[in-house]
Amino acid sequence: MYIERFPKIEDKIEAGKVLVIYGARQVGKSSLVKNYIEKLKLNRSNEKQAFFNGEDVNVQAIFSSMNLKTLNEAVGDVSLVIIDEAQVVRNIGISLKLLVDTKPELKIIVTGSSSFELSGQIGEPLVGRMNIINLFPLWEKEVKDASLYDYITDLDFALRFGRYPAVFKEPVVEKKKEIVTNIVNGYLLRDILAFDRLKNSKLILDILKLLAYQIGNEVSIHEIATKLSINRASVSKYLDLLEQNFIIFPLRAWSKNMRNEIRKKEKYYFYDLGIRNSLIENFDALDVRNDIGALWENFLITERLKYNKYTDPYKSVYFWRKLSGAEVDFVEVYADHIDGYEFSFTEKKGNKSRFSWVESYKNATWMNIHRENYKDFVGG
Repeated sequence: MYIERFPKIEDKIEAGKVLVIYGARQVGKSSLVKNYIEKLKLNRSNEKQAFFNGEDVNVQAIFSSMNLKTLNEAVGDVSLVIIDEAQVVRNIGISLKLLVDTKPELKIIVTGSSSFELSGQIGEPLVGRMNIINLFPLWEKEVKDASLYDYITDLDFALRFGRYPAVFKEPVVEKKKEIVTNIVNGYLLRDILAFDRLKNSKLILDILKLLAYQIGNEVSIHEIATKLSINRASVSKYLDLLEQNFIIFPLRAWSKNMRNEIRKKEKYYFYDLGIRNSLIENFDALDVRNDIGALWENFLITERLKYNKYTDPYKSVYFWRKLSGAEVDFVEVYADHIDGYEFSFTEKKGNKSRFSWVESYKNATWMNIHRENYKDFVGG
């Protein structure tokens, strides 16, 4: 089962620059690169390639050396260098800079599953020398374009099991559950614990579970700290690590500093609902769940995030709420446009928040997104 991913490597790669592909483990980074190589073969490209696995200790020794002679001997006369899981290679940024500066004709692709490690290592050395792809779990359009979409079952499965490629491709429900659980325990948490020699996996899980039950609600760092008997600084640190490891992301409050608006608040959402549901051990069918509103909101925001990142990355996104309780689930701000969206699984005919929103922002738009009209919103 082949699924064309977005964005395409051929649109981002160029000689004299490093193409960095970020994303969680198992999201399809290696497959994206391998598919690109297959395309080169099909097009009978003469491009010579060298593939390195960053988790190999010998590869780590070479690309952490910062020694131009060692690097040149490893690369040889190839025109394309690929380093998979590059986040585990120390000093990778400096070594890549040496290669780019001395071999301007060289194309380089590196993949990384932990942006807090990889971006910290390559950001400064490669300023002006890199392009970036953020790869997420499968996007609605990717599924549709592969002619694999079934309106009823896929929406149901997306809200219950998420869209990691291996999960999506597995037709058996019980195996879907198993794959998602293995991703949580075997990959995502391992990366976080490996950073800064963290030991307390239970604490991380406890924070994630609290967030899983608070989708759509404003998150209080003080409340989390109190419930788990830790300090606020520790909570903030863990939230940052979880965000940079592609498990959660924040949505901040939109405000023009009006006195009656919420300003310094955040909500947190999961990049993949399968991960969220695994954390709370609930893969039940939609018709017996009491959290369908939260699932729908998370799904739409995540799919819209993919849509924006892949097609129009310059939009800023927020939520909006007044002290009176009027709220808009999702706000997009770009150029001179302000668009507000309310999410409901079934269509809402009237909404008080709509009138409060357009009264506060005269030139803003408002739209109710539900299961009958969501396709255009998520780019499907």
